[in-house]
Amino acid sequence: MAVEAALAGLQAEANCPICLDYLRDPVTIECGHNFCRSCIQQSWEDRWDMFPCPVCRHPCQQRHFRSNAQLGRMIDVTKLLHITRSKKKRQEERCLCEKHNQLLTLFCEEDLEVLCALCAQPPDHQGHQVRPLEEAASHHRQRLSSYIEPLKKQVADVQKLISIQSKKPLELREKVRCSCPSCAEGKAQWGWHLSGL
Repeated sequence: MAVEAALAGLQAEANCPICLDYLRDPVTIECGHNFCRSCIQQSWEDRWDMFPCPVCRHPCQQRHFRSNAQLGRMIDVTKLLHITRSKKKRQEERCLCEKHNQLLTLFCEEDLEVLCALCAQPPDHQGHQVRPLEEAASHHRQRLSSYIEPLKKQVADVQKLISIQSKKPLELREKVRCSCPSCAEGKAQWGWHLSGL
Protein backbone atom coordinates (compact mmCIF):
# COMPACT_ATOMS: atom_id res chain seq x y z
CA MET A 1 0.00 0.00 0.00
CA ALA A 2 2.93 2.35 0.68
CA VAL A 3 4.07 1.86 -2.92
CA GLU A 4 0.57 2.78 -4.15
CA ALA A 5 0.61 5.98 -2.07
CA ALA A 6 4.11 6.87 -3.27
CA LEU A 7 3.12 6.35 -6.92
CA ALA A 8 -0.03 8.44 -6.43
CA GLY A 9 2.07 11.23 -4.88
CA LEU A 10 4.57 11.06 -7.73
CA GLN A 11 1.76 11.24 -10.26
CA ALA A 12 0.26 14.29 -8.53
CA GLU A 13 3.65 16.05 -8.65
CA ALA A 14 3.96 15.24 -12.35
CA ASN A 15 0.84 17.29 -13.15
CA CYS A 16 0.78 20.90 -14.22
CA PRO A 17 -1.06 23.07 -11.65
CA ILE A 18 -2.76 24.96 -14.49
CA CYS A 19 -4.07 22.29 -16.87
CA LEU A 20 -3.96 19.44 -14.28
CA ASP A 21 -2.54 17.08 -16.91
CA TYR A 22 0.98 15.64 -17.12
CA LEU A 23 3.56 18.37 -17.60
CA ARG A 24 4.36 18.88 -21.29
CA ASP A 25 7.64 20.61 -22.13
CA PRO A 26 8.08 21.46 -18.41
CA VAL A 27 9.59 24.80 -17.37
CA THR A 28 10.54 26.15 -13.94
CA ILE A 29 9.84 29.78 -13.02
CA GLU A 30 11.69 32.06 -10.57
CA CYS A 31 9.91 30.75 -7.42
CA GLY A 32 10.67 27.09 -8.28
CA HIS A 33 7.22 25.95 -9.42
CA ASN A 34 6.89 23.92 -12.63
CA PHE A 35 4.36 24.32 -15.45
CA CYS A 36 3.80 23.28 -19.05
CA ARG A 37 5.54 25.87 -21.22
CA SER A 38 2.31 26.61 -23.12
CA CYS A 39 0.25 26.90 -19.90
CA ILE A 40 2.51 29.49 -18.23
CA GLN A 41 2.87 31.42 -21.49
CA GLN A 42 -0.91 31.57 -21.80
CA SER A 43 -1.26 32.54 -18.11
CA TRP A 44 1.13 35.47 -18.56
CA GLU A 45 -0.08 36.39 -22.04
CA ASP A 46 -1.79 39.68 -21.03
CA ARG A 47 0.81 40.73 -18.42
CA TRP A 48 3.58 43.25 -19.11
CA ASP A 49 5.08 44.31 -15.79
CA MET A 50 4.53 41.72 -13.03
CA PHE A 51 4.26 37.99 -13.60
CA PRO A 52 2.66 36.26 -10.58
CA CYS A 53 3.15 32.56 -10.02
CA PRO A 54 -0.22 30.82 -10.50
CA VAL A 55 0.50 28.66 -7.40
CA CYS A 56 2.12 30.89 -4.75
CA ARG A 57 1.46 34.32 -6.34
CA HIS A 58 5.18 35.20 -6.01
CA PRO A 59 5.75 38.24 -8.25
CA CYS A 60 8.33 37.21 -10.84
CA GLN A 61 10.21 40.23 -12.19
CA GLN A 62 10.63 38.90 -15.72
CA ARG A 63 8.79 36.64 -18.09
CA HIS A 64 11.64 34.17 -17.71
CA PHE A 65 11.49 30.43 -17.24
CA ARG A 66 14.00 27.63 -17.59
CA SER A 67 13.40 24.42 -19.52
CA ASN A 68 13.55 21.43 -17.21
CA ALA A 69 14.59 18.45 -19.35
CA GLN A 70 15.31 16.25 -16.33
CA LEU A 71 11.77 16.78 -15.05
CA GLY A 72 10.49 15.98 -18.53
CA ARG A 73 12.26 12.60 -18.44
CA MET A 74 10.87 11.96 -14.95
CA ILE A 75 7.37 12.69 -16.29
CA ASP A 76 7.90 10.08 -19.03
CA VAL A 77 8.89 7.51 -16.36
CA THR A 78 5.85 8.47 -14.27
CA LYS A 79 3.53 7.97 -17.26
CA LEU A 80 5.09 4.55 -17.88
CA LEU A 81 4.65 3.58 -14.22
CA HIS A 82 1.03 4.72 -14.31
CA ILE A 83 0.29 2.70 -17.46
CA THR A 84 2.05 -0.39 -16.07
CA ARG A 85 0.24 -0.06 -12.74
CA SER A 86 -3.13 0.33 -14.49
CA LYS A 87 -2.54 -2.75 -16.66
CA LYS A 88 -1.47 -4.81 -13.66
CA LYS A 89 -4.50 -3.67 -11.66
CA ARG A 90 -6.88 -4.58 -14.52
CA GLN A 91 -5.25 -8.01 -14.85
CA GLU A 92 -5.55 -8.63 -11.11
CA GLU A 93 -9.20 -7.57 -11.12
CA ARG A 94 -9.94 -9.93 -14.00
CA CYS A 95 -8.23 -12.85 -12.23
CA LEU A 96 -10.15 -12.61 -8.94
CA CYS A 97 -13.24 -14.61 -8.05
CA GLU A 98 -16.19 -12.26 -7.60
CA LYS A 99 -17.68 -14.46 -4.88
CA HIS A 100 -14.56 -15.17 -2.75
CA ASN A 101 -12.12 -12.48 -3.94
CA GLN A 102 -9.46 -15.18 -4.49
CA LEU A 103 -7.28 -15.84 -7.54
CA LEU A 104 -8.90 -17.87 -10.30
CA THR A 105 -6.54 -20.82 -10.73
CA LEU A 106 -8.76 -23.78 -11.70
CA PHE A 107 -11.03 -24.74 -14.60
CA CYS A 108 -14.13 -26.96 -14.46
CA GLU A 109 -14.37 -28.99 -17.69
CA GLU A 110 -18.06 -29.87 -17.21
CA ASP A 111 -19.27 -26.29 -16.64
CA LEU A 112 -16.49 -24.66 -18.71
CA GLU A 113 -15.98 -22.22 -15.85
CA VAL A 114 -12.90 -20.61 -14.27
CA LEU A 115 -12.81 -21.17 -10.50
CA CYS A 116 -10.93 -20.23 -7.36
CA ALA A 117 -9.91 -22.96 -4.87
CA LEU A 118 -12.99 -22.28 -2.71
CA CYS A 119 -15.41 -22.51 -5.66
CA ALA A 120 -13.98 -25.91 -6.61
CA GLN A 121 -14.95 -27.42 -3.26
CA PRO A 122 -18.13 -29.53 -2.99
CA PRO A 123 -21.04 -29.36 -3.57
CA ASP A 124 -21.01 -27.05 -6.65
CA HIS A 125 -18.40 -28.92 -8.68
CA GLN A 126 -18.37 -32.28 -6.91
CA GLY A 127 -17.50 -35.10 -9.29
CA HIS A 128 -16.51 -32.64 -12.05
CA GLN A 129 -13.15 -32.75 -13.76
CA VAL A 130 -11.34 -29.70 -12.34
CA ARG A 131 -7.79 -29.00 -13.48
CA PRO A 132 -5.25 -26.18 -13.13
CA LEU A 133 -6.00 -23.24 -15.42
CA GLU A 134 -2.72 -23.48 -17.38
CA GLU A 135 -3.24 -27.20 -18.04
CA ALA A 136 -6.82 -26.61 -19.18
CA ALA A 137 -5.75 -23.74 -21.42
CA SER A 138 -3.10 -25.92 -23.06
CA HIS A 139 -5.60 -28.75 -23.57
CA HIS A 140 -8.20 -26.45 -25.16
CA ARG A 141 -5.58 -24.78 -27.38
CA GLN A 142 -4.67 -28.22 -28.74
CA ARG A 143 -8.34 -29.02 -29.34
CA LEU A 144 -8.86 -25.75 -31.19
CA SER A 145 -5.78 -26.40 -33.32
CA SER A 146 -7.17 -29.80 -34.30
CA TYR A 147 -10.35 -28.06 -35.54
CA ILE A 148 -8.53 -25.33 -37.42
CA GLU A 149 -6.63 -27.56 -39.89
CA PRO A 150 -9.73 -29.31 -41.31
CA LEU A 151 -11.50 -25.96 -41.52
CA LYS A 152 -8.57 -24.46 -43.44
CA LYS A 153 -8.79 -27.37 -45.89
CA GLN A 154 -12.55 -26.85 -46.30
CA VAL A 155 -12.03 -23.14 -46.98
CA ALA A 156 -9.37 -23.94 -49.60
CA ASP A 157 -11.73 -26.47 -51.27
CA VAL A 158 -14.59 -23.95 -51.35
CA GLN A 159 -12.31 -21.27 -52.82
CA LYS A 160 -11.22 -23.76 -55.49
CA LEU A 161 -14.87 -24.54 -56.33
CA ILE A 162 -15.71 -20.83 -56.52
CA SER A 163 -12.81 -20.31 -58.90
CA ILE A 164 -13.96 -23.21 -61.09
CA GLN A 165 -17.58 -22.00 -61.06
CA SER A 166 -16.60 -18.46 -62.02
CA LYS A 167 -14.75 -19.82 -65.11
CA LYS A 168 -17.74 -21.89 -66.35
CA PRO A 169 -19.73 -19.01 -67.95
CA LEU A 170 -16.65 -18.02 -69.96
CA GLU A 171 -16.10 -21.62 -71.10
CA LEU A 172 -19.78 -21.91 -72.05
CA ARG A 173 -19.59 -18.70 -74.07
CA GLU A 174 -16.54 -20.04 -75.93
CA LYS A 175 -18.29 -23.36 -76.66
CA VAL A 176 -21.33 -21.56 -78.07
CA ARG A 177 -19.14 -19.39 -80.29
CA CYS A 178 -17.23 -22.36 -81.61
CA SER A 179 -20.06 -24.93 -81.86
CA CYS A 180 -22.00 -23.45 -84.71
CA PRO A 181 -19.79 -21.40 -87.02
CA SER A 182 -22.26 -21.62 -89.93
CA CYS A 183 -25.25 -20.55 -87.87
CA ALA A 184 -24.89 -16.82 -87.32
CA GLU A 185 -28.48 -16.60 -86.14
CA GLY A 186 -27.84 -19.23 -83.41
CA LYS A 187 -24.73 -17.36 -82.30
CA ALA A 188 -26.64 -14.13 -81.93
CA GLN A 189 -29.43 -15.87 -80.01
CA TRP A 190 -27.02 -17.67 -77.61
CA GLY A 191 -24.93 -14.53 -77.21
CA TRP A 192 -28.04 -12.66 -76.10
CA HIS A 193 -28.83 -15.34 -73.47
CA LEU A 194 -25.23 -15.54 -72.23
CA SER A 195 -24.80 -11.80 -71.89
CA GLY A 196 -26.78 -11.97 -68.64
CA LEU A 197 -24.21 -14.30 -67.04
